[in-house]
Order: sequence, then structure tokens, then C-alpha cells
Amino acid sequence: MKRKNPASASRSNAPIELTPLLDVIFIILFIVIISNALNTKKVTAEAESEARAARQEKSDLEKQAAAKDAEIASLEAQLFDQEALEARYEQRLAEYEDSVIGRRVKIVTINCIYDTQDTTHRKLSAAAPGDAFPAADFTNDNAETTFARLANWLEQYIEANSSGSTEKADRVIIVLSVGTEQILKRDRETLDRIIAGLEEKYDDVY
Repeated sequence: MKRKNPASASRSNAPIELTPLLDVIFIILFIVIISNALNTKKVTAEAESEARAARQEKSDLEKQAAAKDAEIASLEAQLFDQEALEARYEQRLAEYEDSVIGRRVKIVTINCIYDTQDTTHRKLSAAAPGDAFPAADFTNDNAETTFARLANWLEQYIEANSSGSTEKADRVIIVLSVGTEQILKRDRETLDRIIAGLEEKYDDVY
């Protein structure tokens, strides 16, 4: 038995309705396009934010670099001024030493050091412009004799180098200096007594 066409014999089969399906497809495409647009906008905004942050960081670094350059320039200027000042002081000192130290003022440096392994073993020496007391090793047994030799040498040096003049412009000052490093207390006291005796005997000894 043949199925009858519900339509009339003069009409073809009814067409499929595509409008609802197309609406759904368009809605999906619209959603995809909007989603892509939003994602693109978000990525663009993040990129612009990162770019602004990078530009700000670059600007901050440039400012810091400029500040460092200014600080370095200032320090270099200060160093230059300091070097110039030191050069002037060194020149003045050299002129002073040339005209005074060694001529009008003679410094005698005395050292008496002990052996760190054996404190009874010591070495006594002295240096002065144009002369020196030969280094002498000594112990407690010959300490008195060694210091007496130094006192005698100091007195001879003073006699030979002191002007003995009472005129200020012609006076020669002799300064006795004792090294304070690695010296026994009793040796320092002995040297202080020797120097005190020379200061009392000679007006130009200090």
C-alpha cells in the first residue's frame, strides 16, 4: 500500500525550516567573536600595562643612573680638591722639612723592642740626622751597661749638634722620641730617666 503525500498532488514536498538553525549558528558565532574580542582586549590591556610598567622602570633607572652620575661627579670633584690640598700640604711639609727638620730641629728616634719568644732578650737602637746608635742586643745581665752606652752616645750627639746659642733664630732644637711599640715597661722607664737627665742638662733638648 502506497503512502499518500499529505500535500496536494499539485504541490511538492514542504521545504525544511532553516531559520531557527541559522539563528543558533549566528548566536554561537557571535558569542565566539565577542569572547575573542574580550580576550584580545584583555591581552592588549595587559600588554599596555606591562609596557607602561617597563617604561616607568626604565625612567626610574635612568633617574637613579643620573643621580649616581651626579654623586660620582661630586665625589670626583671632592677627591680632586682633596688631592690638590694634599699636594699643597706635602709641598709645605717638604719645604718645612728642608728648612727646619734636620737643620733647626733634629729628631732622635730611640727604639727598644723585646723578643716575643723571650722577653729578657731585647734590642736597643737609635737614629738621628747624620748619625745612628748601632743596634745592641742585651738581656737583664747587661741592660745597665747597654743603656749607659746609649746615654753616652746621646750626650755626644747633643754636644756635636746643639748650637748652644741663646738667640732664637740660631738655636738648634734636639727632640728625643721613644718608640712605644713592643717595649717593656722597665725599659721605657729607664729611657725616660735618661731623657729627663738630658733635658735638665741641656736647654735645647726635649
